[in-house]
Amino acid sequence: MQPEKKKQRSVQLAKLQQLDPTQKQRESLSIYKQLFASPEWQNATVIATTMSGDIELNTLPIIQQAGLENKTIVIPKTLPKWQMNFQIFDQNTKLVKSKFNVLEPENGKEVEKQQIDLILVPGLGFAQAGNFRLGFGGGYYDRFLSDYTGKTVSLVLSVQFFEQPVWPVEAHDIPIQSLIKSEAK
Repeated sequence: MQPEKKKQRSVQLAKLQQLDPTQKQRESLSIYKQLFASPEWQNATVIATTMSGDIELNTLPIIQQAGLENKTIVIPKTLPKWQMNFQIFDQNTKLVKSKFNVLEPENGKEVEKQQIDLILVPGLGFAQAGNFRLGFGGGYYDRFLSDYTGKTVSLVLSVQFFEQPVWPVEAHDIPIQSLIKSEAK
């Protein structure tokens, strides 16, 4: 792992932890509104998202909205050798904490990659130039996205947004197709 990326991840984690909860809520509402109005969301029937951690944008409202619109939500499960798949998340899904302290499905039904219409790709930082992202460091998403042909969107709080990447961009880093950032001040 590149030391510059590791250092920037620490900086971004601190920024997210220090983000004012009221500001985060305002920004989140702006992002949800834009996401739900986007063609990527409107045209998707199977949507991949994470079970967010405390510092991240809360994905529960996204999961709830998908349910209201009869969309299928799938969530990631980490696998050996830095791989992952996505499994259906519904009322029967049992969640367990992964080694990364993230909730993931224990008993979900795997969905084939080509069945997923939209992946909401998480990260710590996002750069408008090139739509590059600074991930959490495992490379799971870059590996998964390397041959994914559907739509990718990242939801970006103000402290996560950069005009240019301030971290090294490597050959294996997969750009995100679209960034949705808060319009709230």
